[in-house]
Amino acid sequence: MILEQQFVRLFVRHEAELRAFALTLLPCPADAEDVIQDACVAMWQRIGELECEKAFRSWAYTFVRFTALNKIRKSQRSPLVYCEELAELLAIEGESEAERAHAEFRALVACVEALPDRQRDLICRYYESASVRMADVAKALRRNVAGLYKTLLRTRDALRHCIEQRMAEDGFDGSKPSH
Repeated sequence: MILEQQFVRLFVRHEAELRAFALTLLPCPADAEDVIQDACVAMWQRIGELECEKAFRSWAYTFVRFTALNKIRKSQRSPLVYCEELAELLAIEGESEAERAHAEFRALVACVEALPDRQRDLICRYYESASVRMADVAKALRRNVAGLYKTLLRTRDALRHCIEQRMAEDGFDGSKPSH
């Protein structure tokens, strides 16, 4: 059983993702915000049903999905008519894409950690900020720019292959990368 403090921590950790999911179901940001608040209240009231922290994400998605569908049903009289069937399809697709994105991120982290130190250092230096220039990285590493670009290209290819392999091992096919 999840304690109240654990629930708050988990909700805060997943709130932005849940809000983005709600926005895929409802075209109006204010409606999506209402859904998040209503879903949070409903989850809080049924906190005793959640057995472990690992189940929180899918549990919360379910609450957001059904809260959004209820909002759609209630708003059928509105001039802006929601299509319940479309919302259900979007909910399923949105949850699936979120799961895939999380799997890709976990694979990326694992693959970067598995890189040799020099390649990992290059990747980290190059992507540490949007304003980093390869000339600055080359100077810091005392290497030439052309050689670093080649190393970066090979490292990206190795990361792409590693991520694809880990995703396949986790049961995701290569047909729908999230970007």
